[in-house]
Amino acid sequence: MQISFIDLINQKLEEGDVELPVFDTVSQQVYTAVQSGEVDVPAICEIMQSDPILVSEVLRLANSSFFSGLSEVVTLQDAIVRLGMKQMSALVMSISQKRMYSASEGMFRSRMTQLWEHVFAASLSARWIADKTGNRKLTDHAHVATLLHDVGKLSLLRIIEDLAKSEELPLNDNLVDTTLDRLYCEHGAQLLSLWGLPESLCEVVRTQNDEEFDQSNILLSIVKLADKACAKEGVSDRPDPELDLESLPETRYLGIDEITLAELRISIEDMRSAA
Repeated sequence: MQISFIDLINQKLEEGDVELPVFDTVSQQVYTAVQSGEVDVPAICEIMQSDPILVSEVLRLANSSFFSGLSEVVTLQDAIVRLGMKQMSALVMSISQKRMYSASEGMFRSRMTQLWEHVFAASLSARWIADKTGNRKLTDHAHVATLLHDVGKLSLLRIIEDLAKSEELPLNDNLVDTTLDRLYCEHGAQLLSLWGLPESLCEVVRTQNDEEFDQSNILLSIVKLADKACAKEGVSDRPDPELDLESLPETRYLGIDEITLAELRISIEDMRSAA
């Protein structure tokens, strides 16, 4: 009996016969250090300065319209002081994720570019939603969680690219989309666990598509709404212009009104352009 494509992917994953994305070392060190709460600005600067390209990209983002203040920041230390440790950590995570999405030269390069635009805009949308709903303590956590919410798709696309080089695969867009839909949430959660990231992030990634979910999980509601708001605006690998954001349970759970939703939708295109 011929094995199904999804079963083939699962078999390769179970056997460890695939190359999984590796968490960027500097990003991991920065995230771990900041989460520990036992690190100062000079120590973070020292970690980051081992990657000059990362530093230049952090400064670019810190001076972008979404993050900038009244004056330009020109040093890494100034950027950290302005943004704060946790927001800086989220920016570093963003840059490391962008590198992953930009690494492909294969058949899914355009898909990954589109997926990155969605992930980046959704992550900034999540920050915005957390702030506007009185959940400012969750802004950086929501930013990071949304940066990682589609990492399962990224990994699966890379796996399929590699398999296509060595095996005869009847690939088409519908088959790829079906495979991603079936596997990406659980696979993404497993990746985050492999990288040693907190269970709260793994849980968000694992349950992000559940129709029934815990309304007390504010972080999950923020990620779900950010994801769908971007789909509504066409900034997504799965655009859905007919989606009614007001009727979503996450919108109700977060207490967001029609005016705030309209403001979010207007902001999304600016967030996309910052990518």
